[in-house]
Amino acid sequence: MNFFCDIVDTINEWTGKILSVVIIPMIVLTTIEVILRYAFDSPTIWVWDVNIQLLGLLTVMGAGYTLLHRGHVTVDVLTSLFSERMKAAMDLITAGLFFFSIGILFWRCGLESWSSLLQKEAYTSIWSPPVYPLKIAMSLGFLMLLLQGVADFLRKLKIVLSIGSGVNS
Repeated sequence: MNFFCDIVDTINEWTGKILSVVIIPMIVLTTIEVILRYAFDSPTIWVWDVNIQLLGLLTVMGAGYTLLHRGHVTVDVLTSLFSERMKAAMDLITAGLFFFSIGILFWRCGLESWSSLLQKEAYTSIWSPPVYPLKIAMSLGFLMLLLQGVADFLRKLKIVLSIGSGVNS
């Protein structure tokens, strides 16, 4: 169990670190586009499409990293008063909703990715870049989020089941 959790954590950690540099080309491209558009009255036909793809990549592929570092929004007004074991138990109870929703996203995105790859789908813009690489990356992002959820579930289960092992009860 620890080996699986460590592998998933490591993959999501490195994915998040590598993807953090994606913001730099987004800033550079946006700056270039603004300068070209407003200073030279010569907008590009491709920056918008590239920025959409980079933002999609950053958002979905970074979801597992965000879960790893507890960066998602939580409502912990009541649970902040609970012990660690009780918080873990509450997380286990609500995990079904997480697995159901992310599982459906992964499944549907996977089907869309496969269909997009087979069709060699492209954006409907003038530049018309391929969209299937982004859809495949989104599927991988949902998979990594799902696996991080499994790792968290296993950790919470270990906390709940560790009766009398020094964990706050």
